[in-house]
Amino acid sequence: MRFTKITFFILILFVSINLFSQSQLEKAEQYFKNRHEIIENGKANSKNIDYAIKLFKQVDSEPEKTIGLLKSFEFKASWTDVSENEQKTLYKNAIDLAEKKSKEFPENGAIAYWHAANYARWADLIDITEAAQEGVIDEIKALAEKAIELDEKYNQAGALRLLGGMHLEVPNIPLILSWPSNAQAKKLLRKAYKIAPQHAANVFLYAKMLHITDRNKKSKKVFEKLITENPREEYFLVDQKYIQKGKDYFKENF
Repeated sequence: MRFTKITFFILILFVSINLFSQSQLEKAEQYFKNRHEIIENGKANSKNIDYAIKLFKQVDSEPEKTIGLLKSFEFKASWTDVSENEQKTLYKNAIDLAEKKSKEFPENGAIAYWHAANYARWADLIDITEAAQEGVIDEIKALAEKAIELDEKYNQAGALRLLGGMHLEVPNIPLILSWPSNAQAKKLLRKAYKIAPQHAANVFLYAKMLHITDRNKKSKKVFEKLITENPREEYFLVDQKYIQKGKDYFKENF
């Protein structure tokens, strides 16, 4: 009887812990979903994303906890009003966490993607030649390729968008960086656009690629559609950014 009671108690405790962790995960995901709830001067108020980070840290289930933290660190650093030093710290926290957890979950496409995305964001804060000389650009390329291999559709073709954008916009640097290719940009960005044409960054990069590769008529048509769109509620800031970039590019080139 004593054994049965102890076993029952342990079972109840285990279930309770799991339910608590699940509840925290659901709350964290809801705060992350509401990350754009308050926009101030073109940036998201950090209240909701701070709550999301706090709650994701309390979650036990993996890899959900890691994915939640990686995407939340990236959002806070990229889309809220923080200093450059805080940006670098947040990106570095994400990079370190992703490096550790990618060993535990080597086949998880979401972790691979957010590893590459945070690393790319961090690299944006340093000189491009310095990043190339130190091998950072090559490392990001390898991470993006791995993320594509694992799950090319994740985050609305995020890794395809990232790597395609690198091929399109990273300069060739003699003796240092020779792999950026418009042909690869065309292949990757066309695929990203096909998978997720609702994502404004996919549309902008695809249209820009068409223009750069002298398909002006098609490019103009894609830009004309982009600049009439409204930002989606859950992706408000990134959509707003790339719709405006589309308007500026269209005005300058057509």
